[in-house]
Amino acid sequence: MPKIEPKFELALRRTIFYSVLIVIYLFLGATILSLIRPPRYDKGSLDKMERIDVKRAELLNVLWAETLAKSENDWEELANQKMEAYEKALLSSASSLVEQRDFSFWGHFERSFAMITTIGPIDCRELSTFAKIFCFIYALLGVPLTLLYLEKCNQMASSLCSTGKTLVAATSLIFFGAIIYDIVEQGSDDTPFIDAMFSVFLQFSTIGEEDPRVRGFFTYTLCLFGLSLMSVTFIIIQQEIEKITSRFELQFSFLFGKAERWASEAKSRSMDRVDEEDEEGDW
Repeated sequence: MPKIEPKFELALRRTIFYSVLIVIYLFLGATILSLIRPPRYDKGSLDKMERIDVKRAELLNVLWAETLAKSENDWEELANQKMEAYEKALLSSASSLVEQRDFSFWGHFERSFAMITTIGPIDCRELSTFAKIFCFIYALLGVPLTLLYLEKCNQMASSLCSTGKTLVAATSLIFFGAIIYDIVEQGSDDTPFIDAMFSVFLQFSTIGEEDPRVRGFFTYTLCLFGLSLMSVTFIIIQQEIEKITSRFELQFSFLFGKAERWASEAKSRSMDRVDEEDEEGDW
């Protein structure tokens, strides 16, 4: 049986500890957000609803009046135009309503996860004033907690895997996550697999997706592993970029120093010229 290095064992133990801590913190955040009353309709939303009701009444009155004055074909054309305008106004108003948003426990769990992992985005309209104040405090503590977890994962991976193995592992996890994404989403056959891979990559890299539809405890657990592995991958790529650009950085520093000395000498010559002119003026 191969001997486990103390460095790896310590990093593994601390990684598990912080992952458990994150899960507890997520459940705590979801519970508190569930207890906070969701936002009510704002005045703008209520005004929009009243205007929609007025338009509906006007539409019915106009159509009723036109049945007596126009032929069937003209009336049908007018009815289609009025209905199209009414449908557009209705859809525009419905987008601002909060009743259709997810205020369940798992909906709040998703918001908590998005906040502390910085995946986002968070819709401010889904949060009341007290919820926003809580989210300030929750994210201030949760983001550093997640960074601690990622740091321990980096220490564990660096003591175990080489650069090539880490890149292969990250790609494999994205591929596996895309398969899970397709299973959860029950995607159709005409949906490109690359879309699923790109969606998983957006989550793992904390870039985030505008409308993430992958939910469930297993997918969140997979995302935690993905975040840690992508974090290690980004650090490795960062180090490689630093190695490649190091000589260009030296050349840039040399040219920058040369330009700085030239500017300093030009400024010194200008000041000497001014002093000479002042002395001539005194004479």
